[in-house]
Amino acid sequence: MIQIDRANTVSVGLDLYTVAARHQDALIDALIQQVRAWATHDFFVAAAVHQSLDGVRMFTYSQWHPRFDYRSLPTLTLLNEFFPADRHLLEVVVSRPHDQEITIAAGEHITHLAEFRMLPSNQLEMMRRANIEIDRAMESPGLISATFHRSLDGTRIFNYGQWQSRDAFEAILQQPGFSLNQPYWEGLARNEFHLYTVMHTFEK
Repeated sequence: MIQIDRANTVSVGLDLYTVAARHQDALIDALIQQVRAWATHDFFVAAAVHQSLDGVRMFTYSQWHPRFDYRSLPTLTLLNEFFPADRHLLEVVVSRPHDQEITIAAGEHITHLAEFRMLPSNQLEMMRRANIEIDRAMESPGLISATFHRSLDGTRIFNYGQWQSRDAFEAILQQPGFSLNQPYWEGLARNEFHLYTVMHTFEK
């Protein structure tokens, strides 16, 4: 079990992969090997491998000692057989609920990863809107937690949300501001999202 670090005492790495259905199992195996190689490094803290319910995305959420850029580490040759990862170094900017730890565990919840792409000049305003909307989102039945991360290069914000069920997530898409009709990020970012299950977790 991994704890999301809202105080940013660790750095967060996110490696996002697009994958064809026939290659899913092979990519999971490759990512497990990659994380095991990471785990031998002194600065490694923890990592989790996620697979999307629609089978087209996978990502690793990793934690590292601060000020270390994990992207400087060698990538396993085996991963060269797949589409290159979209890799980002992140920090947590807003998270709910306040009064409990947020943990990542294999098979425990449905994970929603929203990928907001933007110009660096829009990231600050996007963070401001996320800080406003997160409390309204938390009123939605079935939403367990929501954590927004910003990429240090300014081009992304990722919302890592945990849900009790797929139906609970789909219900929020009908609410004003969260639907594709006039969403709260309109004019600032392009959004793509998928639902995931946590397949494996690794800790030092």
